[in-house]
Amino acid sequence: MNIQFMNVVVVLIEQRITPFANMLTRSQHITAMRDSFALAMPFVIVGSLMVPLIFPPVSIDPFSWFGGYYQVIRPMLLPTFDLTIGLVALIIAFGASASLAKQYQLPERLSGLTGCLTFLLFIGFKTTDGNNVFLGGLGIFSALISSFYSIEVIRLFYRKAWCIRLPDEVPVMTRNGFQLLVPLLVVMLSITAVNITLKLTTGMILPNLISEAFRPLIIASDTLTAILISLIICNLLWFVGIHGALIVTGIMNPFWMTYLFENQQALASGQAQLPHIYLQGFWDFYLLIGGIGSTLPLIFMALRSRSRQLKSVGKIGFIPSLFNINEPILFGFPVILNPIFLIPFIFVPAINACIAWYLTHLGVLDRAVAMLPWSMPSPLGAAWSANGSWKNMFMCLFAFFNSWMIYRPFFNVYERQLMDAESK
Repeated sequence: MNIQFMNVVVVLIEQRITPFANMLTRSQHITAMRDSFALAMPFVIVGSLMVPLIFPPVSIDPFSWFGGYYQVIRPMLLPTFDLTIGLVALIIAFGASASLAKQYQLPERLSGLTGCLTFLLFIGFKTTDGNNVFLGGLGIFSALISSFYSIEVIRLFYRKAWCIRLPDEVPVMTRNGFQLLVPLLVVMLSITAVNITLKLTTGMILPNLISEAFRPLIIASDTLTAILISLIICNLLWFVGIHGALIVTGIMNPFWMTYLFENQQALASGQAQLPHIYLQGFWDFYLLIGGIGSTLPLIFMALRSRSRQLKSVGKIGFIPSLFNINEPILFGFPVILNPIFLIPFIFVPAINACIAWYLTHLGVLDRAVAMLPWSMPSPLGAAWSANGSWKNMFMCLFAFFNSWMIYRPFFNVYERQLMDAESK
């Protein structure tokens, strides 16, 4: 493939894909989804850190002295896990409602609390046994739908002035509270009416129907095809300077969180094989080694480069790339809009994805059960996210070696071009 053809491809990406990507980036509901998962992330990470302690990767003899202490300590650790992972949908309901309300210039805190109450009513919070599966990962889609519905109703009532308005002399919180009364009542009564109708006609409430409706999409999203599509879209957008990861992760986060919850449930029940492969740990630590495009090998090549430009960029980008931050490389080489790097930038992570997927599908690699910060160094993150799997760590190291071998000839071509320019 020559440089002229790759330039044509770059132009086509800019003309055809960029406008659609910009539209998604500006979408208020996509932004609210992204903000809600960012809000929930620290709680999910803390809960995930409990997984190796509550469900240890090695067997513990309950009759040993350590096993005796462990049996005492384990019940004390469970509440931290239950109140983070177990309530993630409620946290997302608050975050999505508050974020969307902020974009509509509505009261954020009141709107966030409204979203929480709407979600609890939506899932039929009061149950006979005191538990509700929709408070965790299974309720994420219900949390988003109920939050968006409540905020859109509030926005409509505010815009049409169908609410109680008090004089400006009244304190702001009191004024906002009275203004919310009518739309809040409408939201609550409408959801109650829908749940009663569905309960009488189908025997289920709306979240049950939503879960059944999304089940085929959830299954389809945990496939190699879904990985490759999301990967290619993300990298193509990044190649023309658009933060494609914001769009892809914003769409995939509800699925990833659901997969994480189901994998943790399977781990807790002692299943031999966990149900899902394509979790955020797979995305972060197999496909983003050193950042988008798995560009960490380029750093080590640049540090030994004879080009002054590449060597200086390598020195600047070395430490950030170890923590999967590769903007110095993307904009300093540059990789973005550089036709020489178009092929490896897209196909390096795609090839690694295929290898990791099939090895995981065959049971050679372990499946993720924890969410970790994306900035964790990839080999360590690959192991820790799969409950301390050394096999996943070696797969990440192999992916790094594979990336090095594919990037190397393209790097050599670009290095020669820069050296010719520098010598003149």
